[in-house]
Amino acid sequence: MIPKFDIYVYDKNLNFIGIIDFFSSLRWRRKYYDYGEFELHIPIDDQTKKFLAKDNIIIREDAIEAGIIESIKISDDSKKVEATVIGRFLSSILTRRIVKKRINFSGKILDGERKLLSEMTPFSKLEIRSTTIESSSIVFQCTYKNVGDYLLKLSKTSTIAHRIVPDLQQKKFIYENYQGLDRTETQSLNPRYEFSEDKGNIEKADYTYDSKSEKNYALVGGQGEGDARILVEVNSGDYSDLDLRETFVDAKSESNSNLTAEQYKEILKTKGKENLSDSVESMEVTAYATDYKNGWDLGDIVNTKKESWGKSLKKRIVEIEETIENSNQKIYATFGDPLAETFSEKED
Repeated sequence: MIPKFDIYVYDKNLNFIGIIDFFSSLRWRRKYYDYGEFELHIPIDDQTKKFLAKDNIIIREDAIEAGIIESIKISDDSKKVEATVIGRFLSSILTRRIVKKRINFSGKILDGERKLLSEMTPFSKLEIRSTTIESSSIVFQCTYKNVGDYLLKLSKTSTIAHRIVPDLQQKKFIYENYQGLDRTETQSLNPRYEFSEDKGNIEKADYTYDSKSEKNYALVGGQGEGDARILVEVNSGDYSDLDLRETFVDAKSESNSNLTAEQYKEILKTKGKENLSDSVESMEVTAYATDYKNGWDLGDIVNTKKESWGKSLKKRIVEIEETIENSNQKIYATFGDPLAETFSEKED
């Protein structure tokens, strides 16, 4: 059954413009770490023309996230005139800022996010909400990076997502962190959920295992020459013989100015950790949308099972794409690694 909802349109200052009560199609793609996106097709008439402006805000009454218009296309086939409105969710506005000075940070990841946000050129209507979510510690050195993209790296390192939601009463944009729930059998706090053949909610599956790129030991070389060169070792366990896979990381470009010896070694360790990698074991699952928002939601960790293959993996729901067209609704879930990524300063 297709949900009935209206779409509200506001200008960039969160002043109400009007309601879209009819559309020919809608694609609404939520993402846990990355910027979500939408594509909306509406007929053009005197009422809907006012909606077509850059940076107008698109709000679904049944959704947490809101979109911001970035692209508009109008087509006329002599039978109808239709506009295609495309944009990303509000967290994408952070890609409009860069880090303009060097930031040396050591502390909790979510405090690091707020450090970046406090140092960027301000958005007058952006409010940074405090959080009680616990995050791991990190050391990073950041200069001239895109704020939005750097925050995504930090999110993947902490497994804690962020979003920007509109506060229509206060006419502000609220930056907040959130975290998916663990719904696997290894916990007892949350109702469990699985996608499996037995449950009948898997449409198709593909399994892959690959160990070619595995590295579990890194020797990192920083400033200095010969015997005076600063070296640190990083490993992900006690490995030997065929299990030991080594790599060297040249980190001479990392500056040690204004840093203590210990702080500099922590920076080098971070460079080493980002060059460690595990074997890849993945199962890509196309799932039916049974129990969406009731039994599972974006960011949750669930069990994925292919009983006939003897394979079972814990996966995080990293994307949910909803399409509504011609009175038909389809919802697809995309699964990713539930574990934190190793923090990397490398450019994507």
